[in-house]
Amino acid sequence: MGPMRAWSFLLCFAACSSPSAPVDPRFESQGLAACKNPGDGRRCVTHRGISGISMGGGAAMRIGLSKPELFDVVGSLGSPYLDLEYFFNSVNGASAGGFCPMDQLLQHMDALDTKDDPNTWCGPLAFGDLALEGTTCGGFSGDFNHQYRGTPAGRGGSFDREGSFEVVFDLALAFGNPAFYNPDSPYLPRGVPADHAVPLSLMGDAHRAERDAKRADLCAHPIVQEHFYDRIYNPRGEYPVITFCDGNGPVNGEYEPGTARMPMEVALAVDYNSNGRRDYAEPIIAQSLEPLDDFGLDGLPSASEAGYDAVNNPDPAGDDFDWLTNPKGAERNFAFDPGERFQDFGLDGVEGTSDHGEGNGTYDVNPHLTRAFDQSPKRLLERIEEADLDRLDLWADAGIRDFLYSAQITNHFFSALNGRNKSLSRYIDWEGLRAVTDPADAEYDPQVADLSREKIGQRAYLRYGDASVCPGIDFENGRGNHVGPPWEVLNRLNTMLAFASARFTGGDFGVLNGELTELGGPEGGIGDFVKMDRFESAALGRAQPFTVILPPDYYRHPDATYPVLYFLHGQGQKAADLAASALLFLSPMMTSKKGAGRSDWQKMIIVFADGECQPGECYTGTFYLDFVGVDGQGKKNGEAFFELMREIEKRYRTKAAEVID
Repeated sequence: MGPMRAWSFLLCFAACSSPSAPVDPRFESQGLAACKNPGDGRRCVTHRGISGISMGGGAAMRIGLSKPELFDVVGSLGSPYLDLEYFFNSVNGASAGGFCPMDQLLQHMDALDTKDDPNTWCGPLAFGDLALEGTTCGGFSGDFNHQYRGTPAGRGGSFDREGSFEVVFDLALAFGNPAFYNPDSPYLPRGVPADHAVPLSLMGDAHRAERDAKRADLCAHPIVQEHFYDRIYNPRGEYPVITFCDGNGPVNGEYEPGTARMPMEVALAVDYNSNGRRDYAEPIIAQSLEPLDDFGLDGLPSASEAGYDAVNNPDPAGDDFDWLTNPKGAERNFAFDPGERFQDFGLDGVEGTSDHGEGNGTYDVNPHLTRAFDQSPKRLLERIEEADLDRLDLWADAGIRDFLYSAQITNHFFSALNGRNKSLSRYIDWEGLRAVTDPADAEYDPQVADLSREKIGQRAYLRYGDASVCPGIDFENGRGNHVGPPWEVLNRLNTMLAFASARFTGGDFGVLNGELTELGGPEGGIGDFVKMDRFESAALGRAQPFTVILPPDYYRHPDATYPVLYFLHGQGQKAADLAASALLFLSPMMTSKKGAGRSDWQKMIIVFADGECQPGECYTGTFYLDFVGVDGQGKKNGEAFFELMREIEKRYRTKAAEVID
């Protein structure tokens, strides 16, 4: 045996004859320390959490489930974006429908622009899904000309018609146009030239006059397309299809004939009377997917299945989807299941037009929707590896009378968890949560509540709002609406923070006496602990704002490190908007309502990421997502978030990932 071989043998013998060292499950992802549980009883933790509200809630769940190695806790507050497939295919149907059949419209051409004429208008459409099983919390109704808004109380904003369309524009900028596949532009409908849109550079008050002039020009000069086929409203291609305009009517959410002033850049309408504008009853068209019988693998709706009885046997085949009791059911699950019947006629649904996907033997969806569905939190929850899912703590809430149907959508999101036979703790309103977290208290208080794994489980879901008034609506307080009354939204924010505090391991719960400004900050003011700052984002090519809240003992203990919770705001907001709430978040880290000799929450860093649209980029919100944009070269808002995370860990003393026995 030569000397090198002998040396190698001795090294191998020494290593192989002694117990192997435990594998270190830490690695790097997105330039950040990341974790996977090693599978030997130990737990790897990153000491990071991510949560958000509305737009930010969907984004937080998407980011957390797509990069589970970076977080320990993931939360969403009232987001309609947790199941994008359900959002587009079901909710959008109620918001973009209500049009009468084509033959009926053609028989009453003289009434096409008469508001709500029963001969030409067939809306509204009822939204039947229930927010709560066993109740009547549902029953909303709406259509394209009467978009449901519910009570103003607790809505969280006006959400006027034009503003809602701007949200749709942002979704199209983010994922691509959901209604049409246009190989020349991911944003514009098929056949619409690039200059038939208001330049994003004109967004903002500084360009209002120029923007209004451009809008007026586009409304006055619609793009007219002949021989444009649509299965429902133009099957022979004999009527022109046009770009059109819309606008706010006197009633929020409703369209009034003659108020059109806003180009509907991502949509098209059929112009039956060829007058160059969309009349009130003329239908908009959407070509999102091939026609599908969503009846399950047997190809039969329940009413046609042998033994059907509406009361005693409503689902003979046992294939009706139910998010809670039958999450793997294929009938009416708003998704294509291999084996279900479909018409292989392409996205326009008309045979013989050589449309995208026609005759290829596969079920086709608009590629833009495929992009969205692939990034949908529900799809991510279905695909996430078992070990990653078992490491994460999940929290979600949703209002039972949210006009955006967030509770119904969140139900569908959690069907992915139920389908994997994973536990989910469900709570109805604050009293239901209080009864579990601290029965001794008169009312729920997130500072006092025990939101630990041991108390409410690893994954918890709160549907807030008083079910006793369903289907009535609380016009005074807006309980269960998208935001809820002020006390309710504070409960929601504080509950998510308390949930994270209870889940971060090894926390500091020491009580701090005195005023915040007496705790050693360099300037002696609140600005020491609440910082509105910026970093240079290479992904965005500009300075990007953020707000950070430092724990109250940050300067008193210069060697201490802290967990960090990232919070993503909703549409129409910015990171600085939440800075005013800082004292509400800092106080529980200092004192205790429990009187237990420890602070109610552990010391942690809270970061408000910014998802505000800047002029030239989008309208109401970035979705914290890399955009495809008008030309396929949209802003990299998703990458900018990971840049922020790296920047926070450079500037502030965050806890390092570690392995816990």
